[in-house]
Amino acid sequence: TRQSYYKYDSDFELFQEYTPMERGSFSMSFLTIGTSFDKIADDNSTASYTKMKEYRLQMANRLAGENPYYTGEVIDSTGFPSGYSSSSQDVLHGAFVAAYTNRSPDAVPLNYFPKIPFPNWRVTYKGLSKIPALRKLFKNVTVTHSYRSAYSIGSYVSNVNYDDVNDIGQPSAVNVNGDFINKYDMTLLSISEQFSPLIKLDMTWNNSLLTNLEFKKSRNLSLSFVGNQLTEVISNEYIIGLGYRIKNVKFSIKTLGSKGSKKQLNSDLNLKIDFSVRDNMTVLRRLDQDIDQISSGQRITSLNFSADYMVSQKFTVRLYFDRIMNKPHVASQYPNSTTSGGLSLRFTLTQ
Repeated sequence: TRQSYYKYDSDFELFQEYTPMERGSFSMSFLTIGTSFDKIADDNSTASYTKMKEYRLQMANRLAGENPYYTGEVIDSTGFPSGYSSSSQDVLHGAFVAAYTNRSPDAVPLNYFPKIPFPNWRVTYKGLSKIPALRKLFKNVTVTHSYRSAYSIGSYVSNVNYDDVNDIGQPSAVNVNGDFINKYDMTLLSISEQFSPLIKLDMTWNNSLLTNLEFKKSRNLSLSFVGNQLTEVISNEYIIGLGYRIKNVKFSIKTLGSKGSKKQLNSDLNLKIDFSVRDNMTVLRRLDQDIDQISSGQRITSLNFSADYMVSQKFTVRLYFDRIMNKPHVASQYPNSTTSGGLSLRFTLTQ
């Protein structure tokens, strides 16, 4: 959104624009697959984050070289050009985007609002069951893969202290820290990436056995310009599912009444078991203090079993067993587990 105040100037007999202000939020499909499989080292760092820290000086020199208002001075203690320190918003933005898109800091666009979105995709393939060797085992095999990535700015607003003396598209004024004042003031820049799923196999066997194998992966990166902190949330999940339907399972039950007659039940028995392991971790990376700290996270292992039998269209009996085990990644929390099981009777009262 753009907001301006207009005041009529009687000398020139026209309206003059005053204090134009832009504000809003921004989100666009992105592509960060080049760094999706970064591994966390023993010191909690990653290759992309290490590159980001290294790219700051290179990015600062590039920005200084493109800004005619740069005086040529260098900060003696750090070697960064004056006006573009290691905590400058422009420097952090460029280094962040370059590192996590696996691109050179000399080639990455410096625009906060890219104009061309990158492709995301979802692919589903069902042709494996047509292969003669697999047709003997499976009725149907479905392979699924999906990738989504988004670059987002939570909110931004025009900086009232921004100045461009010669109107050349470069900042000329500096703040109290000696950095050039950006055109827009923003607090948080984020990249959200999801493989949901990275790979998934849905298989229906010829004997009616259902098998599901799935691997999900996600990563959320949030760069705060206020505290110079990068928060990284990583999640990996593995799922194995089995299902089987036993047809025409017969039971005899006694009905209420004086004669106590028996009633024959004939319905399918649905068996299902799911096993999953989900590992998520939140790492706080403080750029100014060179600290990488795991703030939260846990490995959650779950086992679920159920058996459903439909006595009638309005009455279903379900036998179930669920167990969830939680192992935290931080020492301040303790592992725990939850187990539940029993018999569930479900009545449907609607028509």
